[in-house]
Parts: sequence; structure tokens; C-alpha cells
Amino acid sequence: MPLPSFLTKFAASRRRIAWYAATLALAFAGGGLFAGLAMPAGWLSGSLVATAIAALLGAPIDIEPRMRHGVYILLGTAMGSTITPDTVRGITTWPTTMAVLVASVPVMMVAVVAYLEKVAGWDRRSAFFAATPGALSTVLAMAESSGADTRRVVFGQSLRLFVLVALLPAALGGLGHQPAGTLPVDPVVPDLTTFLLSVGVGIAGAFLAERARFPGGAMVGSMLASGVVHGAGLIEGRLPDLVLIVGFVVLGANTGSRFAGTKLATLRRFLVDSLVALAIATAVSFAFAALGAWLSGEPLAKVLIAYVPGALEAMTIMAFVLGIDPAFVAAHHIMRFLGLALLIPLLARLFFGRAPVPSERVEIDRTEPKD
Repeated sequence: MPLPSFLTKFAASRRRIAWYAATLALAFAGGGLFAGLAMPAGWLSGSLVATAIAALLGAPIDIEPRMRHGVYILLGTAMGSTITPDTVRGITTWPTTMAVLVASVPVMMVAVVAYLEKVAGWDRRSAFFAATPGALSTVLAMAESSGADTRRVVFGQSLRLFVLVALLPAALGGLGHQPAGTLPVDPVVPDLTTFLLSVGVGIAGAFLAERARFPGGAMVGSMLASGVVHGAGLIEGRLPDLVLIVGFVVLGANTGSRFAGTKLATLRRFLVDSLVALAIATAVSFAFAALGAWLSGEPLAKVLIAYVPGALEAMTIMAFVLGIDPAFVAAHHIMRFLGLALLIPLLARLFFGRAPVPSERVEIDRTEPKD
């Protein structure tokens, strides 16, 4: 005799909750392992790798949608809280290198999109977001709303971060730079009231951006609102590390779950495509960094680390470790980050419109990868 429908739904709900909990446990374990091994972006990459492997093996890995939405708001708020009045003033201090950086971004994106779409055979939405330099969490939020294949996007973006963090110090050494310095220790919000106020500003910004129907509104709105109040000096201090850790772990688990059902042949194809795209992006960055260094008189290594398409936090920390002016690097990455946060949603809406199918349901294996 079949169970009553309410009992069936209750049992299914308990199974979903159990898998949500198991997903988080696995994600924290993977993130903790990578962080303990001092891997780049360890909490994010470790949770992503652990959940992606489980998803590829057939486990029903998943993240509760409301939790994912809340994490986007927290990460956006945290990113905005890294902006200070000194950073804002710094953005106006280096007009030459800033101008060259602005010119480099469309050249880089056009070159990478052209390769991924015309040569590698990716769809234009996925190529567009995979080509966006840096700001992985923001790009993922926008990609989901625009119907891109987030598995392609996260693979390309994550691989780029890994390779840059692993190889850039040696590359800068080849340019004559001698590593020095220490890791940054930025002040945290001083009390609970300030923390709640900062988060409240982020929530308000996310609400307004979503009402305006911006793709990735939760992330973009919270980041911009938080950046405005912190940049104006109305609120001081970044969000605690624990907030970032939880956010990165949940985001990693969410993106890792996208690999469920993906064929190994497709992953191999992703690897080749992403490495070639990274080589193209790096070549464009180097060419424009050489131009910016020549025009401004700044050292090439300093300008290059400010131009490479890496994550804001990772590149700023690397600048501290390598003894390169972190304010210069952070200001340039924030300039690119804010510009992309404003323009990418508009360009995505202009060229792609609303997503015809949610990105979670995009099937990347309908077409076999090329030989």
C-alpha cells in the first residue's frame, strides 16, 4: 500500500535536507583541507573540488536556493567593505595606468570570446562570462541570470585563478622582481552594531538592484551599496573572515554541484579551451602592462600584477607577499571590478535578454566535444 502523499513529501523533504547538510559538510571539509595546505583561494577551490568530484560520481550534491541567495548578498557586502577612502583616492592617483587598464579589458574579452565561440565552439553566453577578467563570484551570479552554462564559466575562471597564483610569482621573478613583504592584516568591523549596519546596507542594495531586474542583482547591488558607504568613510572595517569563509564554501559547493552529469570527455575539452583562453588573456594583459609601464614609468612587474585577470583578493594578497604596492594593485582591480559590475549586466541584458532556460538546466553534453 503506497504511503499518503503528505508522508511521501515529508520523507522527500528530509532527504533533501540531509543532502544539503551532507553537501555543506563535504564542502567545509574540502575547503578546510585546501586552506590547510595553503592552496590559492583554498576555501572556495577546496569546496568546489570536493563537491564537484562527488557530483561527478553521482551524489545528489545541492545547495538550498535561499542560502545561496543570502551568500551572494554577504559576499557582495564583504567585497564592498574592502573599499576605503584611501582606496577611492588612490583610484584618481594613477590616471595613465588606469586608462590603459580600461582599454585592455574590451580587447581581452573580445579576443577570448572570439576564440571560445569561433574556435572552441562554446555558446556566446558562456564564452562572454568566461572571458570576463576576475570577479568570479559576481560573474557567476550574473551568468546564472543570463542562462550561461555556469559549469563552463566556473571551470575557466577557477583554472585561471589557480594558474595565475601558481605561476605569477615565478613570472615576476623572471622580470627581475625580488619577492618581499608580509601578508596584509586589515581591520575588521569594530562591533556588532557596525557589522549589522554594514550587512543591512548590503541587503538594501541587493533589494534595489533586484527590483531593477539587474542580472546578479543580489551580488552587484550589495557590493555597490557597501562600497559606497565604506568608500565614503561612513562605515569602517571589513566583514570578519568567518563570513567570507562561509560564503566561499557555500559558493564553491553551489558551483561544484553544477558538474553533476558532466562527461569526462567534456571536462577534458574544458581544460584545453580554458588554458588557451588563459594564454590569450595573459598575452593581452602583458602587452597592455608593458604599454602602461612605459607610459607611466612604473615597474613592469607592478603594473602586470594590477592588470592580470585574477581575483581582487588573491591579487592584492599576492602584492603584499611580493612586496608590491598593494594600494596600487587593489585600486586597479577594484576599478576593473566596479566597471565590470556596472557594465556586464547592461551588456548581458542588451545582447542576451532574459535567460530562456535557467542555467542550472543547461545541458552541456548534448553536443560531443571536438577531437
